[in-house]
Amino acid sequence: MKKDIIKKLKDFELKEEQVEVIEDMSEKYKDKSEEDIFVEIIQLNAQMEEELTFEEYERIFEKLDSIRHLLSEEQNTKLDRLLDALDKK
Repeated sequence: MKKDIIKKLKDFELKEEQVEVIEDMSEKYKDKSEEDIFVEIIQLNAQMEEELTFEEYERIFEKLDSIRHLLSEEQNTKLDRLLDALDKK
């Protein structure tokens, strides 16, 4: 499994600013519970719905769907739970 993920990640390139965003998010959320993060994501979704165009908003969910193959079964289950809560499944 680990080898499969590493192989898939070799084709996935991140820009420097994307790495910085990921690092910042990792630091911000490292001490929060899964439920706390879940609530924050729901709040962020409401904000995005207001601020983004429909196309921009939908593109985000398309990107989430496009990385499913990189996720474990447990991560996919959590993503499904989140998408259900956002009514995006």
